[in-house]
Amino acid sequence: MGKRRGKGEGSIYQRDDGLWIGAVDLGWSAGKRARKVVNGRTRAEVAKRMQEVQPTVAQGLTLAPDRLTVGTYLSDWISKRVPGSVSLRTEALYLRAVNVYINPSIGKVRLTKLTPSDVSRMLGDLEAKGYSPSTRRMARATLRRAIRFAEQDGLLSRNVAAIAEGPKLDHREGRSLTPEQAQTFLEAVIDNRLEAAYVLTLALGLRRGEILGLSWEDVVHAENAVVLTVRRQLVRDKSGVHLSDLKTAGSRRKLHLSAPLVEVLDRHRMRQEAEELVRGKRWHNEWDLIFTSTIGTPLDPEQFGKTVPRICESAGLGHWSIHELRHSCASLMIAMEVPLEIVSEQMGHASIRVTKDVYGHLMPKARAMAAEAMRSVLFDEIIPTRPLAFVGLATQMATSDVANSYSEPVNRSFVGRPGLDPGTLGLKGTCEWLRGVGLVA
Repeated sequence: MGKRRGKGEGSIYQRDDGLWIGAVDLGWSAGKRARKVVNGRTRAEVAKRMQEVQPTVAQGLTLAPDRLTVGTYLSDWISKRVPGSVSLRTEALYLRAVNVYINPSIGKVRLTKLTPSDVSRMLGDLEAKGYSPSTRRMARATLRRAIRFAEQDGLLSRNVAAIAEGPKLDHREGRSLTPEQAQTFLEAVIDNRLEAAYVLTLALGLRRGEILGLSWEDVVHAENAVVLTVRRQLVRDKSGVHLSDLKTAGSRRKLHLSAPLVEVLDRHRMRQEAEELVRGKRWHNEWDLIFTSTIGTPLDPEQFGKTVPRICESAGLGHWSIHELRHSCASLMIAMEVPLEIVSEQMGHASIRVTKDVYGHLMPKARAMAAEAMRSVLFDEIIPTRPLAFVGLATQMATSDVANSYSEPVNRSFVGRPGLDPGTLGLKGTCEWLRGVGLVA
């Protein structure tokens, strides 16, 4: 039988096997008295752990069981909390992050014992294995999101993944086609069955899933323009290939089509109608998609993306990805001095800040124009009317007349403390010299 606990020690006792046990009262839960049990090899160790637990209990937290590991909690989170809250594609990314990046490093750590240093160790392990900063950042973001649910449920008092410092992403300026290279690419896709898809991807900066998610009802002939509505994307996940609504309001956008784009779409429609006529009953285009397989079914986004490098290499351009076509669209618009807010809307960015962060380095002309505009506004009418006395002192001192009229060497003794002698900023010169340079009468 366990020994009787000492006076004033609370629920601390020693079992027959010598292990010390402590119990913290959590109050009533579901009609039962709940307790948080801790253990240790010594009475002092248990008392210390109880002192650590009691403030947490005072905050109204339930506390996770001592034996609950990070891996077990994440498995439960993935299976019960994630489904329905994100897209299937995002769910797959979370699952991969948990199984491949997080659990191998810290999956066996008890959830209540997880510290920021454990998270940093996980990131260090991933770096040692050669994973990129973006992958490490994604692993930390997944863990941070999962622990946020633990916070909401009262299992933890802080989010250690948010506290741990994340990896720094190297700023890499993406490549973009030059106007000549872009024209070479367009020439390479002439008469290609999916010519219109490649042309629209480059000219409008559409994402891979967005171009394949377009349907004919998204093309509207207005009074003075043809407008393309980008509202869905074609994605592949564990359920197969299907259409999905775009997530943000910024990504859902209306784009005006130029005459060449309307013409290439019209040619594509005639080609598609001919294919449908030839295929007959084998044709299945239930979503009325603009770009389909030869029997009308949706194209695989990944396979479509892989065709771009092949086309570019055949045209002598080298290896270019489909995402770099999108990047080229934004770069070419900025080179043509299209306002940044218009570029942001065209690309479907969440905010203009995203556009500036990615493409701000491509705007030297805009910065030069800003400097010239401010020079014109502020100084064009002022500088010509200034008297000689207000021209810079260094310019005055550089003239031969001034140099000859002042015999002392030019050194720091000319300048005194700012604020002395208003009008000369503390210049310590003789009155004759000051009159000579026209600063005093």
